[in-house]
Amino acid sequence: MIPYGRHSVNRADIDVVCEVLASDFLTTGPTVDRFEQALCALTGAKHVVACSNGTTALHLACLALGVKQGDRGLTSPLTFLASANCIEYCRARTDFIDIDPSRLCLSPELLDEYCRGTAVPKVVVAVDYAGMPADLPAIRALSARYGFAVVEDAAHAIGSTYTVDTESFACGGCRHSDCAVFSFHPVKTVTSGEGGAVMTNDSVLAARLRLLRNHGMTKDERVLSRNDGPWYYEMQELGYNYRITDIQCALGISQLSRLGEFKLRRASIVRRYTEAFESNPRLIIPAPVAGTDPCYHLYPLRFAEGAPRRAAAYEALMQRDIRPQVHYFPVHLQPYYSRKYGYRAGKCPAAETFYGQCLSLPLYARLGDDEVDVVIEAVISALE
Repeated sequence: MIPYGRHSVNRADIDVVCEVLASDFLTTGPTVDRFEQALCALTGAKHVVACSNGTTALHLACLALGVKQGDRGLTSPLTFLASANCIEYCRARTDFIDIDPSRLCLSPELLDEYCRGTAVPKVVVAVDYAGMPADLPAIRALSARYGFAVVEDAAHAIGSTYTVDTESFACGGCRHSDCAVFSFHPVKTVTSGEGGAVMTNDSVLAARLRLLRNHGMTKDERVLSRNDGPWYYEMQELGYNYRITDIQCALGISQLSRLGEFKLRRASIVRRYTEAFESNPRLIIPAPVAGTDPCYHLYPLRFAEGAPRRAAAYEALMQRDIRPQVHYFPVHLQPYYSRKYGYRAGKCPAAETFYGQCLSLPLYARLGDDEVDVVIEAVISALE
């Protein structure tokens, strides 16, 4: 079977996990700190708070930014559910800004229109889709104008970079956002089994993220109402058990050391797909965007003839034991959001059109060239 995504774990990854299993700390220990430091080194962010998964990372980011009932949060409809649900968890209202078809990320122009014509949100969750960075500089400029916070959902984009005026920025580095989040689910480029992280350059936000990650508990003498001894702690506010284990972080550290290798291999596969499909008028390949260097998470091939052709290709690949996927059914059309807010088809036409055409082909570091050729041949056969 050839799935659309698969982790790549080697002997070195296994060995470092075994070392932690034989150590004194399985959770809340020094390996968590080392993982956070490695992510700081990768992204350039000043602070990293590792947590249990990408969804809890998004929730922590919204909580730390003060998103609450009565507020409004905006995100892209072309994303996994968590990018929207994190706003709902805070009891705020979630709304959606359609995508820029060239980048497949939230459109800054439509965001500007929304702020001028509908409402200014408390937070915008800008999603990096398939490894492609959102237009973070443009979104950050709008946040400066209107006063909303920016969370970069970089779950697809660890290792991706973008350039502004010849200066390169890493996704997750928070140079154009208040917070950024990663996910380390097994289908992501780097995995810790499960796991996530929130990055920020704001020390106050970082302290609040750490408090909320661990039940709202603190031993900080500056805020304690009393101190009965070195064992004493207080719960200052309602927090969560969103901690990550040292076991997971050991795997994450080892995987981060292989990120360059993963990025190169994924890029090689993308080139093979693009060379095979770019001259076919019935297919639309993912288009590169100037000033970006994506670490590709997905290869969303589009079928110009729309949903019937996509469905036929899906079935043809499944019959060959190839497991493609569709990323994503637009979140505003999910029953929860359509029932609660009355969102209907036509609200985000670019995302809806893309959904009707797209099919994510297998893309992961362990995918061999011979397997890539099998996928290519299956797609072309399906068209014929």
